[in-house]
This record gives sequence, C-alpha cells and structure tokens, in this order.
Amino acid sequence: MKVDPRDKYLEIATPRFAEQGFHGVSLSALARDAGVSKQAFLHFFSTKEKLYAAVLERLADRLCEDVMASDLNAEDRLVAHFEALAQRERYGEDVARLVVRALLDAKPGAKVWPLQRYLDMLLSLAQETPAGAVLSDDMLRARMFQLLGALHYFQVSRVALDGMFGEDTRHALFAALEARAAQEIRDFVAGG
Repeated sequence: MKVDPRDKYLEIATPRFAEQGFHGVSLSALARDAGVSKQAFLHFFSTKEKLYAAVLERLADRLCEDVMASDLNAEDRLVAHFEALAQRERYGEDVARLVVRALLDAKPGAKVWPLQRYLDMLLSLAQETPAGAVLSDDMLRARMFQLLGALHYFQVSRVALDGMFGEDTRHALFAALEARAAQEIRDFVAGG
C-alpha cells in the first residue's frame, strides 16, 4: 500500500507543532525528518502556515468525527466528549498541546481558523441541551471555552506537575480532574 506523502508529512509535523508551536518548527527540520527536501514539503503545502493549518484541520476532523461517531443525544455526546478529553489516554498530550498552541499562535486578522468548525459543532450540540434553553450562545461558548481550557491546560502541565509534586500526586490530581470534569460537564449541559 502506497503512503500518500502529504499524510506522511502531516504525521511528522503534528508532534513537532504540538511540542514546539508554529514558531518553533522549521520546515528544514521537518524535511530532514522526512528524508526529503524542503521543497518537497512546500510542493504539498506551499507555506509553513498552510502546513500548520492542515495539521489543525486534521485535528478538527478527528475531534468532530469522535463527537459525532455515536448515536447519542446532544447532551450525552457533550458529556462523553468532555470526559474523554479529561482522560489523557484517549487523546494524548499532543491533542491538548495542539489546541493550546492553536490559540497561542493565533494572529489578529487571520483568515483561517481551523478549529472553529469543531468549536461551532460543540456550540451547536450545547444549544440542543437544557443549558441551551436557558443560556445565551455567548454564555454557552464561554462555559465550553472554560471547560476546554481547564482540561487542556491540565493535560499540557504534566511535566511541570511531575517536577513540582511527583508522579503519584499528578496521578491523583488527574483522577480528581476526571471526576470533577465529568460533574462540571453534566452540570453545564443540565443548565446549571
């Protein structure tokens, strides 16, 4: 089976962008990792910005597919998705890092927002829950950003938590986070 070079390049670029952010990644280093010239990357993506956007669009595709994969109602989909985000094993640290990096690397006046589709889908689901009946779209969006921010921030803090408190304490903190996140999202979608 022939591997599409574009997919191969995205596989190589994804963990690099997650770890180093847009500004920390060099096309030359990515090309070296792929065993090709920098021009090979540019052939498929034309710019580093377009490569980064493709990485984030692929992430948005994955997150949207995961949320919509079940036949659950909107409330249960949101609960299941946020609970999965709280469990590091499901998505891994790269997903959290990419989401955080996408927010940190955003530039005023950007024309492309690859994660907006995912965030809009979450808002659409939230509108179908009891919370959607009592909260404005701005409040729904704010609550979702608060939950997403807390979950992702915690995930990307693993190394710091281990260093400051030790791995055992971090595991206990993650267990507490998972339980708290589950309750927070249930309260949120119930309109509380």
